[in-house]
Amino acid sequence: MNNKKILIIVGTLVCATILVIVASIIITQSSGDDQNDQPRLIVISFDGFRADYVSPTLTPTLWSLKQTGATGKMFPVFVSKTFPNHFSIATGLYEEAHGIVANNMYDPEFKAVFDLSHSTQMWWDNGYSLPIWIANQQVDGRKSGGIMWPGSGFTFGGDKAYYSIDFNRTLSMQQRVDLLMKWFTDTENPANLVMLYIENPDETAHNHGPFGKETLEQVMMADRTVAYLLENLSQHNLTESTNIILVSDHGMQEFDAKTGINLTAIVPDLTSFRQFGGSQAIGILPNEGKEEEVYQMFVSLAKTNHFRVYKKDEIPEEYHYRYNRRIMPILLEADPGYEIAFTTWSHQDEKWGNHGNNNTQPEMEALFIATGPAFKDSFNLNQSSFFNIDLYPIMVKILDLDIGSYNYNGTDKITKNLLDEL
Repeated sequence: MNNKKILIIVGTLVCATILVIVASIIITQSSGDDQNDQPRLIVISFDGFRADYVSPTLTPTLWSLKQTGATGKMFPVFVSKTFPNHFSIATGLYEEAHGIVANNMYDPEFKAVFDLSHSTQMWWDNGYSLPIWIANQQVDGRKSGGIMWPGSGFTFGGDKAYYSIDFNRTLSMQQRVDLLMKWFTDTENPANLVMLYIENPDETAHNHGPFGKETLEQVMMADRTVAYLLENLSQHNLTESTNIILVSDHGMQEFDAKTGINLTAIVPDLTSFRQFGGSQAIGILPNEGKEEEVYQMFVSLAKTNHFRVYKKDEIPEEYHYRYNRRIMPILLEADPGYEIAFTTWSHQDEKWGNHGNNNTQPEMEALFIATGPAFKDSFNLNQSSFFNIDLYPIMVKILDLDIGSYNYNGTDKITKNLLDEL
């Protein structure tokens, strides 16, 4: 082979190599541009965070965001418990529709019991609900993340959040933000939606009451965590392009020995039924053939013990809590200001906290503060309250998804009020 042919071959190979490199750069840049164009949304839930915790002295960061961002009076759905409400936020569905009807529940078809430590795939995907993290990933190239958010580690319609981590209380609030930022800024597969769950102040308030010293320390820690997130976003030049929604699943009410009712001590026959739900709103499954007897027993007790008794088809319509097989034939609901449970409290001389019954009590008002390019500045819905299922249309709008593609119970009545024109 002469030198001229060799030079031609080498030249051709060099040109081909250059073309491959240039094409690769163009594709990479195009991919990066696509990722940069994705709407960014962070949703953080502080479990049991009362709306009235927000103040200039206790929570200066949240107070500032409340003044400069968008806010309003948000309430949980019934029952006002943790897992059900986090899944309602994620799906826009009432509990009877998405199927997570309590932290502790029984499924007569599965003949199995669900609780916080026994949460498996079969409980979550009912073929109807679609969590926002899955809806987001239906757009090509998008990645969602769930940090301990109830349900975020499971598969829906064959899809699963690209990033997820199960509940792990050893990870501090700031470490969870670090993980969120790691996913958000990943150079190859950045998440554009991350849902982060934090178990406090709820976990502490159950033992020390909503206004105990230990609880308020957790409230202040939550505020510092939000400040830490804002600092991280600023360092990565993401402040102006990131929407943040700060919520809680429910509020928290204070109880003591005078307002706590131990049903174990007053129910004459504990062997004629099974009970699910824990406290405040308790599902009763009578033994076969004992339905009316058990119902009348609780009706009699309720007359003098500050709770109400409903047959399943008598549960108030406004609760949207009838039409699911996991809702038991009888429901016991504590009167406002009282707690019912099948337990003996160890702190009889102290105050403690709980939640779960009527979701529109003032004490159940949840945290809601939002900020970012999609939200109006310094906007307060004032007296126009809403339920957490109304967050779903807001998230869908921010993520530029087609709201007509999803099943949801929430309305868009606040979407137009809270959001700037997108």
